[in-house]
Amino acid sequence: MEKNIQESFKLLPYFPFWFFEWGSLFVCSLYTLKPTFLTNNNTTVFYVLVSIWSLGGILFRFYNYERNLNFTKQLQRFILFSFFWVALFYLVTLFFSDKLVWNTLAVINFTVSLFLIKALAVIVLFKLRKSVPLFQEKILVYNANSGTNFIKDVRDLKRTGFNIYEADKTLFEETSFDQLEQTIQENNIQSIYVPLDVVLVETNAHILNLNWNKQVRIKLITNYNSPITGRNAQFYGLTQVVTHHVSPLDSILNRIQKRLFDIVFSGLVIAGLLSWFTPLLAILIWADSKGPLFFIQKRPGRFKKPFSCIKFRSMTVNNRTEKSATRNDGRVTRVGRVIRNSSLDELPQFFNVFFGQMSIVGPRPNLTSQNDQYGKIFYDYSKRMYLKPGITGLAQVSGARGGIDNDIEMKHRIKYDIFYIRHWSFALDIKIIIRTVINIIRGEEKAY
Repeated sequence: MEKNIQESFKLLPYFPFWFFEWGSLFVCSLYTLKPTFLTNNNTTVFYVLVSIWSLGGILFRFYNYERNLNFTKQLQRFILFSFFWVALFYLVTLFFSDKLVWNTLAVINFTVSLFLIKALAVIVLFKLRKSVPLFQEKILVYNANSGTNFIKDVRDLKRTGFNIYEADKTLFEETSFDQLEQTIQENNIQSIYVPLDVVLVETNAHILNLNWNKQVRIKLITNYNSPITGRNAQFYGLTQVVTHHVSPLDSILNRIQKRLFDIVFSGLVIAGLLSWFTPLLAILIWADSKGPLFFIQKRPGRFKKPFSCIKFRSMTVNNRTEKSATRNDGRVTRVGRVIRNSSLDELPQFFNVFFGQMSIVGPRPNLTSQNDQYGKIFYDYSKRMYLKPGITGLAQVSGARGGIDNDIEMKHRIKYDIFYIRHWSFALDIKIIIRTVINIIRGEEKAY
C-alpha cells in the first residue's frame, strides 16, 4: 500500500496542469465552437465532439508530460492530433448536416486557442522542472560509455528536471549491493539508469532485483539502433531508454482491471453464496467440535506485509498453527476433512479479496514459518510476494498444491508463481479460475 501511495504522489504535481488544460478545453469549446450555432441547438452533439477531442488527446499522448518532452515533440503531437480531429469533425458534418454545421473560422479559433494554452502549460512546466524540487527526479546513472552519453544528452535537453547522481561500476557489483541500497535510500533515488549490456551479464543480474522489491524503477540505456524498443521507449538525443517491467501488472490500467474483477467477483460470492452458506456450515462446524467458526491467522502478504487470512475452521483448537497439515492429520475434524478436500474452507478469503488484502488469483500465501525456512533456501522465493496473494494460483492448478513434502515441491511452486507474475493476463486469470473449479469437482489427491 505504501509503495502504491508513493507512486500516486509522483503524479500529484501534474494534476494542476491537467486541470488547467482540461478546464481550458471546455471553456474554449464554449466560446469558440459555439454549440448552439455549430450543432443547431443540439448540445448533446456538441459534448460528443468535445469528448472526442479529450479521448483523442489521451490516445495521441497530447496530455503526457514525459521527462524527455520538448517543444518540437509537443508541436508534432499537436499537428497530428489536430489534423485527426478536424478531419473527423469535417466528415461528421458531411454525414450529419442536419445536426452539424461546418464553420472554418470557429474550428481555427478553437485549435489555435488550445495550442496557446498547451504552449503556456509546457513553458511553465519546463521552468518548474528547472527550479522546483517537487517537479524534479533524482536518478542514479551507471557511468559507463552509454551511461556517459545519456548524461550528456540529458544535460543538452536542459528541461528534464533530472538531478543526476553518477556512480561507477564498483557500486553496482554484487559485493557492494548493500552500499547501493544505502545510496538509494540516503539520496532518495527514484530511478536507476543502467546500460542494457551491463544487466545482461549474469554476474549483474542482482541489479534487476531492485525492481522486484519496488525500491526504485530500473531504466535500461541502449543506443538508437538497439533491437529492444517499443511504444514506451523514450529518446534523449540518440540515447534510447526502456523501462524494465517485472510484470504486466506494473501498468496501472492492468492493476485497475484486476482489482475491479476482484471486487465484482468476490462481492458476488459473498452476497450469492457466503450469505446463506456460512450459517449452515457454522451449525455443522460447531456440532462437530468446540471452537470459533473462523480460523484467522497472520500470513505474509504483498512485500511480506502481514495480513489476517480468514478460513473456516477445519481443525480442533490447537497451538501448532504454524505447522502445515499432513495426510491423516489428527488435528483435522470430520467436517474439516470434507471442507478441506473440497477447498470450501478457503471461501472466507473472498472477504480478504474484497477488502484488498488478497486477489482471486495469485501466489498462495504460505505460513510465516515456511517463508522464513524457504527464504533461506531459495534465492527467488521472495519474488513470489511481488503481487497480492491469491485464493488460487497457477501453481495450484498445475499440481503443486497441498502439503509440501520436500524442497523440490516448493521449487516447482516458486517456478509457477514467478511465471504467473511475469506473464500475467486477464485471460490467464480466467483460465486458472476455470481449472480450479474443474479440479475441485474432480477432487485432488493432495487436498487434505
